[in-house]
Amino acid sequence: MGRRAPHRRLRTASWLAALLLVSGCVATGTTTPAATPLPAGTLGERLDAALAHDNEAAFVDCFSARHDASADGRQWFAVLEHGTSASVTQVDDHTLTVRSTEHGDTRAGTVTFTLDLDATGRIASVASSPHRPIWALGPTDITDATRGTLYTAGLDEAARRQWADRLDRAVAAVAAYDPPGAEDGADGLVVQLPADAGAFEAMTGEPSSSASAVSVCDTGTPRIVVNPVVLTQSAEWLDSTMVHEAVHVATGSPCRPSGQLAWAVEGLAESVAASGDPTAAARNRALVVAYLADHPVPDALPADLSDLTGYALAQVAVDQVRAHAGHDWRSLIDRASGDAGTLTRTELRRITGWYTAELRRLAASA
Repeated sequence: MGRRAPHRRLRTASWLAALLLVSGCVATGTTTPAATPLPAGTLGERLDAALAHDNEAAFVDCFSARHDASADGRQWFAVLEHGTSASVTQVDDHTLTVRSTEHGDTRAGTVTFTLDLDATGRIASVASSPHRPIWALGPTDITDATRGTLYTAGLDEAARRQWADRLDRAVAAVAAYDPPGAEDGADGLVVQLPADAGAFEAMTGEPSSSASAVSVCDTGTPRIVVNPVVLTQSAEWLDSTMVHEAVHVATGSPCRPSGQLAWAVEGLAESVAASGDPTAAARNRALVVAYLADHPVPDALPADLSDLTGYALAQVAVDQVRAHAGHDWRSLIDRASGDAGTLTRTELRRITGWYTAELRRLAASA
């Protein structure tokens, strides 16, 4: 779920764990791995035991002395210890899964790493499938917000604080609107802001020209990745972008595999963003009016959401459902956003009629 920017188409600890700490993966005053090779198949147990015992030295000793930004043991430990829970499981000799919950997550997230091991069996570098988290790409700062967690690379403290505050305001804006489909407990955000466009692509699988931000669910819980190329945009744009993506997180739309109508998913996110931001509201109205000046009023709900105009038209559709459907509006948008097959033809005709009538009104008033 990505939002395009203006002027560019950016679309458990146990006795075994304690024994492992004593007998194997312990550093002695240095981060250089011991020369003795690690027994095969125990790397995950050692890492998990180190986390359970809050033993950074033991955790770091499971990483190679060979430097690679993807395998910085201290970085991994800092991130995983910061969360509310974390565990490591070894799938096979070259695969680990890391399961963690961060403040702001709706549920635990799991990342699978394919390992490159050195001659002693320690982690030299990693890849993740399908995408890497920011902390497996290089140095990462962790900033606590009241309603979530911010991961950044390359931002100074003042900028990090601004983004943490933006995160909190977005959560508050979504709560005030109370969008249909919002999950119970979805009252926080985990936001990642990488250092450059290449890192954004590695994290999302999306080209850096596609979106200002993307809500992803690769780990099993929705998280937001902000495209660093939009940092020069206005504070108002960045604020509304964060609200837009926060709606996706609250409703869990990135984690729904099918049954979604794009106009409902994106239109709802735009409606929430515009409801608290007069600048965004005016911009979207202007986009719709400009579209109607060059096109006839459509006879169907918006299907092409490849640019900002498509998003603005989708907002009109959602706003009209909210204005005309009474108490049914929440059910209509919730089903359109995640169980579209339950919408009847009559319901779709009603929604289409409200949408096209509003476009005719706008066209006549321009």
